[in-house]
Amino acid sequence: MARTLETLELGTSVFCGDARVGAVRGLYAEGHARAVEWVIVEWDRRGELAVPATEVEDIDDRGVILMHEEAHFYDDLMNFSEDHFPTVHKLA
Repeated sequence: MARTLETLELGTSVFCGDARVGAVRGLYAEGHARAVEWVIVEWDRRGELAVPATEVEDIDDRGVILMHEEAHFYDDLMNFSEDHFPTVHKLA
């Protein structure tokens, strides 16, 4: 299992506490950077959302663990579209 964002496999599960909320669909960096700034998550019942990399608390054997244990903390996340993020480029 990947232990860094840069080595995550697409399809890796994403969790808020013990609840699986979705799966990784993309990793994006800003400008010419190689460090992940945005984790694109296919959020169950909400579509693809742009999750800031700073919200990732851990990566364990289950997958990506977000900082907040309750999914409602992420209700204000923006749906991802490359048109809304013109300065990013896809890493994976």
